[in-house]
Amino acid sequence: MNKTKTRRDRSVESSKPVKLDWLSRSPEETRAYGERIGKLLDGGEWIALDGPLGAGKTQFVQGLARGLGITDNPITSPTFVFVHEFRGRRPFAHADLFRIERAEDILDLGLLEYLDSPWVVAIEWADKGGRFLPAERLKIRLTHQGETSRRIKVEATGNRYKKIVAEAQQTAPLQKKTGRPRPPARANKQR
Repeated sequence: MNKTKTRRDRSVESSKPVKLDWLSRSPEETRAYGERIGKLLDGGEWIALDGPLGAGKTQFVQGLARGLGITDNPITSPTFVFVHEFRGRRPFAHADLFRIERAEDILDLGLLEYLDSPWVVAIEWADKGGRFLPAERLKIRLTHQGETSRRIKVEATGNRYKKIVAEAQQTAPLQKKTGRPRPPARANKQR
């Protein structure tokens, strides 16, 4: 058995976060990046999404849901309900913390009941959840880069999430409408 580890294997096992930096040029491409991550989820993962209004958090979650096999229900922002639940190949909870005033309010939403469960949990405005969210999670930060383009920064903490990012990094780049391959997504390596 060959015990030699590749550079990628060592980066996944490192205690430092693993990061990706993607550029989406359209809402559909944002959903495609979400779907790419969604297909890699096995259940029990927490996805923390942040970014300004209109940055594409819900579009990314729509892609996550597609990757989880959820196609029969529209995915909309649960701003007034706080949590929507869906069934796909894995159970999926989509939460929105935009309207909470204090991090402690997350306790009243019942989100912590999803800890140590088979549910995939995606939380928009996750920065408002503060210390109540699991330390190990996949952080997605979306920012405006133009009218339809978005920067998607992915940060994985914890080995489970680092492996997801490593696998997402290995998948083929998204295609432009022209059919020509796009340059590969940049990976930010921690040293």
